[in-house]
Amino acid sequence: MKQSLPITHDGWLEEIRLAIADAKKTKPFGLLTGQRITDADLFHLAPLVCMKFRGFDHRDEPLRHKVTEGALANYVANSDPDGIDHGLGARPLLAFAVCYIAAHYVLDLIDDRQAEAVLDYCDENMP
Repeated sequence: MKQSLPITHDGWLEEIRLAIADAKKTKPFGLLTGQRITDADLFHLAPLVCMKFRGFDHRDEPLRHKVTEGALANYVANSDPDGIDHGLGARPLLAFAVCYIAAHYVLDLIDDRQAEAVLDYCDENMP
């Protein structure tokens, strides 16, 4: 299911919405394990959805680990109450976007300039 990268900021925003909808499909499975999955938990799935949308094999353990670690490290770096804090805990959709875009950056699909521009747009246009 390899998809082309969005070209515009609106295209990225729409893809992120689709990626969030894809991640939300996991919610019923959380109940089977006794864990309730909330919107605030979905950012954990952003790297895997990125890999899915870009056609990477999620079974590639080293790549999956690299992408997940990079995306979640970016989340932590942007959630530091003693440093940069973008309020991601209160904005689960933006938290997902941060991890989703960071995963693209880790995969060398976008550069830091593109990542920053898309995230700035998301910050201004996501609820």
